[in-house]
Amino acid sequence: ITCATATVPSTSDLNIIKATLSGGLLRVCVAIPASQSFIKIVDIPYFKSSTMDPFTSTEVDAQLQHSIIPANFIVHWHYIHNSPKADSATIWIDLSDSQRGSQASTLIGCTLFLNGGMVTIRGAKVHTGTPQCQRCWKWGHTMGMCCHPAIWCPICSGLHTQANHRSIAGCCCSNPKASPPIPPTPADMPCSHVCPCINCGNPHAANDRCCPYWHHRFNQTWIKDRSIQDASARKGVPPPPS
Repeated sequence: ITCATATVPSTSDLNIIKATLSGGLLRVCVAIPASQSFIKIVDIPYFKSSTMDPFTSTEVDAQLQHSIIPANFIVHWHYIHNSPKADSATIWIDLSDSQRGSQASTLIGCTLFLNGGMVTIRGAKVHTGTPQCQRCWKWGHTMGMCCHPAIWCPICSGLHTQANHRSIAGCCCSNPKASPPIPPTPADMPCSHVCPCINCGNPHAANDRCCPYWHHRFNQTWIKDRSIQDASARKGVPPPPS
């Protein structure tokens, strides 16, 4: 049975339809035709005017819960600082929508109050983000486009897979000839040795989600600018002016 509705039905609307149609031995499943639309909220103030501290994702989430965007239709959202020197941010939102995109059409062009400023909702294309290569763990290309001659370990940047890190990496495998002898890292314990991330240089694995590159994976401009900055720092030369 297909039901035409004036707007995209909410969960409570679907439950009412299900209760109306259910009865006897008839089992009814009511659902919206599966589709997604994409919107973005632009020109969002990134800093608090009183302290110049950035708004956190938690604070933004609390505001979205009470905005004109129905929370039950939000599949995913990403809050992105537009650039290291910008005072604005963008929110990319994936919406559960009808095949005609009725929910997105209703929202596009609307304004709302967010982070202390009036902002606008616009349409958006699919925002897949920047890929991270699973061979060299650099950002900006996939395994199929990787030019490195061998695979790198995301933990220590050695020329071995992460699965063989314990048996090959000097920080984890045993060295009985050392004085005193160095035992191997216990099998039930993670590698506790501090190795710099191959991307940002901080003390974590290259595939750790605490990496700033991971948090900005949907901001291609940030990834590009930060990659140039980090590469220049490793070479000991100043980055080009932005």
